[in-house]
Amino acid sequence: MKKMKYLFCALLSLIFMPMFVFAAEKEPINVYIFKSSTCPHCQDAMSFFSELKEDSQYGSYFNLVPFETNGTSSEIKENVSLAEKVAKHFGTVFEGVPLIVIGEERYEGFASSMSSQIKKEIETCYQSQCEDIVAGIQNGTLKGSSFDAVMIFVILGVFFVGGGYFIYLARQKTEEEPALKKEEELETKVLEPVKDEPKKVAKKTTTTTTKKTTQAKKKTTSTKGKKASEQKKNK
Repeated sequence: MKKMKYLFCALLSLIFMPMFVFAAEKEPINVYIFKSSTCPHCQDAMSFFSELKEDSQYGSYFNLVPFETNGTSSEIKENVSLAEKVAKHFGTVFEGVPLIVIGEERYEGFASSMSSQIKKEIETCYQSQCEDIVAGIQNGTLKGSSFDAVMIFVILGVFFVGGGYFIYLARQKTEEEPALKKEEELETKVLEPVKDEPKKVAKKTTTTTTKKTTQAKKKTTSTKGKKASEQKKNK
């Protein structure tokens, strides 16, 4: 039983160790902004991100990836096409700029009142290493984040370890059942009443009664014989 406990602890340590490894290897996330060179709100958003990038805390959390959408070049057309795909992913239509995408969240437009919300989302996305939606669309696939992969690994590990532990308990129970049955059989035999004894007593009683009846018959016969002999003498 002790060996099984040690094995269980060792497996748990192997399961949860990757979580700490992933936690120690956090990388800056990508913050995407689809903008236009003629959009004043886009310029305000770019200034906000430039200042945030200089911040001692938030600066290490993200990389800013801008996409220009104003123009006719092939590159700009590709950017517009990407913006349309991103909007479609979120169930909307690309209608204007700026369009800001942070992990699995999007922001249409920009105002100074959105600053605290955007900063919070950047920090949350960095800490959880959230999924990069735009990169997934660019590559043609949307993959789960590393955090999700770790959680899947942990769940599967717990499932297999728990299953193995229950199988071990079931085997222990199966091995103990024959011994318990033998003990119960022995207890039953000890407690069972002897059924043949009343029959033996009844036979003895019958024999005794038979003997008494025979003796009574002999006495009766002898008494009759004596009476007959006395009658002959009197004659």
